[in-house]
Amino acid sequence: MKINFLSSIFLMLLLLGCSDDEINPKVLTESQWQNVIEIQSANPAYEVVYSIAFEADGSAYSEVVFRDLETKDIIGFQEYFTGSYQIIDKKIEVSILERFVNEEGDELYLPKDELTLLQGMDQSREFELRNNNTELHTIMPLLASSRGIIYQRVSK
Repeated sequence: MKINFLSSIFLMLLLLGCSDDEINPKVLTESQWQNVIEIQSANPAYEVVYSIAFEADGSAYSEVVFRDLETKDIIGFQEYFTGSYQIIDKKIEVSILERFVNEEGDELYLPKDELTLLQGMDQSREFELRNNNTELHTIMPLLASSRGIIYQRVSK
């Protein structure tokens, strides 16, 4: 009886800890992935859009933009990067070639051409698809201070 109970607990933990989604390269590259956060308490109200796109040629592009909530016009950028990706062991590993960030402490966003090229830092990201290839999850390092971003699949 104890063996069956312990075996059941082990099997349940194993199933809960595994992602059953195989990466479908066509879904990955024919979609754009976004996480949109609305900030209605600001004047004017805006939204922050985290997005990433993977291309069939192995390239990747990501950006964090601020948009006017009503018009959807871009009002500024927080960061963007270009890179390449590989699919390895059910994970999407992105190697960042160039990453531009907002280093102005007083400003939430800047025009894209005023962002600063960031050099000398870990320039990689890992992702995995979940929930039947409808969500792209950031895989965060073990001791990371944030939970990562969950992107939703949208049409390109």
